[in-house]
Amino acid sequence: GLQPTRKSARKRSKKSRRSVMVRLTGAALESFKFAVYLAVPISLTVFVAYNPSTLEKVIKNRMYVVYPPEGPRPPTNEELWEKINERKKKGGS
Repeated sequence: GLQPTRKSARKRSKKSRRSVMVRLTGAALESFKFAVYLAVPISLTVFVAYNPSTLEKVIKNRMYVVYPPEGPRPPTNEELWEKINERKKKGGS
C-alpha cells in the first residue's frame, strides 16, 4: 500500500517529461520569435542599403517633404533700392 506501484511511477515520469517538453518547447518558441524579431529588420536594411535601385525606389516612394513648384524670385537688394530711389524722385512717400 505505501510504496508506489510501477504504474503510478510511470504516470509520474510521463507527466514530468511532458512538463519538461512543454517548457523546452516554450523556450525554443521564444528563442525563435526573438531571432525573427532581430533578423527581419536587419535583413531588410541590408537588402535595401546594398541594392541601389531598391533604395532609389524607396526614397522616391517615401517623399516626406514635397516642395511646391518654384515661383518668381523676390527682388534683389539692388532692385529694391532702385525702386525706393525712383519713388523718392517721383515725390511719393
